[in-house]
Amino acid sequence: MSSDPSILVSEDVHKSAVIIGDDISCIIWLDANVNTNERRSAEQKLASIVKHFEKFQDKEQCQKYIEEQSEKDRLVMIVSGQLGKEIVPSVHNLQQVMSIYVYCMNKEINEQWACRFVKVKCVVVQLDELISRIMTDHNIQKTMKGPLSTTTVTAHTDTGKRGNVVDDEILKLAKNEIIRALDLEEHEIKDIIINDLLENGRQSLSKYEDEFAPDVYKTSINENDGKLMESLKNYFEQQWKIKYGSSNQWFISFLEEYKDAVNYDSVLKRTAEYGNKYLKDCPILSIILQLLFEGIDDKFFDETNAFNDLWCAITNNGLKSIENFSDNKKRTVLLQALREYYRPKLFELL
Repeated sequence: MSSDPSILVSEDVHKSAVIIGDDISCIIWLDANVNTNERRSAEQKLASIVKHFEKFQDKEQCQKYIEEQSEKDRLVMIVSGQLGKEIVPSVHNLQQVMSIYVYCMNKEINEQWACRFVKVKCVVVQLDELISRIMTDHNIQKTMKGPLSTTTVTAHTDTGKRGNVVDDEILKLAKNEIIRALDLEEHEIKDIIINDLLENGRQSLSKYEDEFAPDVYKTSINENDGKLMESLKNYFEQQWKIKYGSSNQWFISFLEEYKDAVNYDSVLKRTAEYGNKYLKDCPILSIILQLLFEGIDDKFFDETNAFNDLWCAITNNGLKSIENFSDNKKRTVLLQALREYYRPKLFELL
């Protein structure tokens, strides 16, 4: 551990990190202002998701540390606006630098220089948004990547409980993005509005039109690629992985495989618009069917009611009722999803 006062390393980070991102070797935070209560709170949250965390106030020391790391390492950087503007051009092309996040006071000004660097994932002014983006971009789950050295990480017997805490924190951060998108931070019935929104999607906002400023409501209800829809999609994507995938790693793998599929974003948008309306009594099976059958669109649900026919066919008569499924990978995933559908029904018979 360096004794240089310009390198501020949090010992608590090394003692508490039992849940790690699946591709992050270290998070490096470069900022002249490091000791605010808000910053310390953010550091604690980051400490729960990575096994190594470094803080710097000096640009040269930070750059030296990065250059000394192996090219096989995967470093995530958080930089302030001014220091980021100075250091990013020097370290951007280093192989060990995987992604960079700019946390600053003036988003518009810093986006002007940050947009030239492909590894800069976002420029943010809210700490919750910063942490949420890091978690989302690096697919952070409660997965142990091999044994961790006891000199770096102290093992805990309550790993499962910490995993639940991190899961809850991820969803809380995603929910806070929705609250900010709707400008509801100080609204007295924000919990009612948000809970309805997470259950029934954006369509539920029409019940609360009088609770919003006219411009906020108009933008939120009409823009399909605006802040609200993006934050809702982020929330539901995290929910898929945490709520439905925590005990089904195959489902997480399936989502990763189909993330770049043409209709992945369409299914997320449908969920953001209508909430749990089309998830039936087995969300995993519903999500998988929507992703596998690329022809499924909103008309498939409402005008023709064809999704109900598909659902009834596969749950009543099995895979043989669905033609043109010679792809073994698809067949395997559907079998696993059907097992999840029948599992609670079998327990009811016991």
